[in-house]
Amino acid sequence: MSAPTIKGWCPGAYTPMRSGDGLILRVRPRMGRVTAAQMLGLCELSLTWARGGLDLTNRANLQLRGLDDHCYQSVLDGLLALDLLDDNPAIEARRNMLVTPYWQAGDLTDRVGHTLMARLDELPDLPAKFGFAVDCSASPVLTGASADIRFEPGVDGKLLLRADGAPRGRLVPVDQAVDCAIELAHWFAA
Repeated sequence: MSAPTIKGWCPGAYTPMRSGDGLILRVRPRMGRVTAAQMLGLCELSLTWARGGLDLTNRANLQLRGLDDHCYQSVLDGLLALDLLDDNPAIEARRNMLVTPYWQAGDLTDRVGHTLMARLDELPDLPAKFGFAVDCSASPVLTGASADIRFEPGVDGKLLLRADGAPRGRLVPVDQAVDCAIELAHWFAA
């Protein structure tokens, strides 16, 4: 078996990657979750248009493999119908978020993650692999996962916002955390 080749970019729904068995298309579930109906729809898309399986990536995305060029638009239409794809390719490319799998409706991870998703249009153009980790639980679990900007628990009711790899970050009020992350992304892009 040969070692994997690192391409420098990730296949998205609007930017599939060609491989030996056809196109690879990656689906980024919102907040890392899919409903039963969405999963059944993904399975149907894979059985109809791809090789019949779904891969789970290390960033909690789902991947369809083996698509032919002629069926690509049908798969996009299916993903849109399942509400697993933004209709704006630029927004879809920016929705590269890894969230703690233990979030609950209304908790801090949920609130920060949904606020960030609602404001993706304010982000600059970023590299395809640029991503966010929203890990606001009392006990972070994503510290070993790659992400460029991290939201982590802080002290005194604040969040720690930090660039990946930085030994320190900035304590920010929860209601300003997404503002500060957008500012950091603009700094990075500049």
